Amino acid sequence: MRALWLVCALFVAAAHADGAVHTLWELHGKHNTVYLLGSIHVLRAADYPLAPPLLAAYANSQALVMEINLKDLDMSELQAEMLQGALLPEGKTLADVMGRERYARAAASARALGIDLANFDRFAPWFVAEAISQTQLSAQGFSAESGVEMFFLGKAQADGKSVAGLETAHDQIALFEHMTPETQAEYLDSSLKEAGDLPREAGEMVRAWQRGDTEWFRGELQQEFGHDPVLYQSLLGARNRKWLPQIEALLDQDKNYLVIVGTGHLVGQDSVIALLKRDGITAIQK
Repeated sequence: MRALWLVCALFVAAAHADGAVHTLWELHGKHNTVYLLGSIHVLRAADYPLAPPLLAAYANSQALVMEINLKDLDMSELQAEMLQGALLPEGKTLADVMGRERYARAAASARALGIDLANFDRFAPWFVAEAISQTQLSAQGFSAESGVEMFFLGKAQADGKSVAGLETAHDQIALFEHMTPETQAEYLDSSLKEAGDLPREAGEMVRAWQRGDTEWFRGELQQEFGHDPVLYQSLLGARNRKWLPQIEALLDQDKNYLVIVGTGHLVGQDSVIALLKRDGITAIQK
């Protein structure tokens, strides 16, 4: 399900009943509080304002931590690195990587969306999948500029709060570059098959996020990755384990932190929340 790569969480305004929960968890150290907020990396302007508990978590924090430090991100360098990593070796084409039958199927799916797959012949399948998904989401009004991270980054910069990242943009690009050609081909093929449902699925995900419905996200993750545990571990599980010591170390500090990661990292048996529980750390959903 391509919409799952909005994996974040957001908004819950006055329409929510008393006692509603959010994709927000609270951890307590000896001298501080660490908030974990599930995010949707791209949102629409209409999905604002954010819920008061989310804004309160930010207000109570002296520092912001995200998957990557967007404050220090050089977008021109990032785009150059991404394009370089996405280019296929000289003499190779997307059709070569996909295989004749699968490429023909993918090209037909793309044509149904008004996209000529031949325009992407020099690029790796993972990049094509991401580019097409972003184009579709943009048409529905979703943008990274309206995402949860960018909203809180703007506030942190205005308020002079420190900003840090759990990993680098290079780390995230490498996740896709290191996928096997077969995994990339399947990734693009399945993305195009489901592309027609993306607007509906994206809307459903935002609504689930608004409800703090972790069961919805857990079910979608199972549907998306149940058949491919290797991909799940690469994109989610391994990163959760890598981040865990960094998040636990924040509990030894004196100041409060707001940590924002994609909602998919906070639900399921290998989630950050589950890993914290195994280490004896209680996370309270707010």
